[in-house]
Amino acid sequence: MEIRMLIGLTLALIVFLNFVYQTIRLFRGLSHQMYDKDTVQRFQCSKCDESHSLTGPELKKLRWAPRIQKRTFRSQSTAIVFQCPHCHKRASQTVLYDTNVTRGAGMVRVQMNEEQKPLILQFLIRGLLPFFLLSMFSRFFF
Repeated sequence: MEIRMLIGLTLALIVFLNFVYQTIRLFRGLSHQMYDKDTVQRFQCSKCDESHSLTGPELKKLRWAPRIQKRTFRSQSTAIVFQCPHCHKRASQTVLYDTNVTRGAGMVRVQMNEEQKPLILQFLIRGLLPFFLLSMFSRFFF
């Protein structure tokens, strides 16, 4: 086996392991951030149209509650079914995100809050950028 090929395979393995590590780090960071005691998530009741908010520990109790995801070509929404604090009826509570974008006939969908942007940007730079750089320079190794 040629030395350039060995270096290329080693770099590919390192980049892949870095991607796996950064992915795990992203999901753990998002989970910790979502259920943190200082985090506040906003909801809107489907029955009474009142807006209310829940803290991270309250939201953690609803982690396994039924969820409803509606996706069309131009919009998307996520709802969690639980009892509304205003009308006291069990109804779907739509999650109100800071960024809720659907583009490209539904092919690109983003739902996130402002606090999540630094974590996602860090993942894009540390996790995906090495893949693109390696693919650009792969012709030197393979």
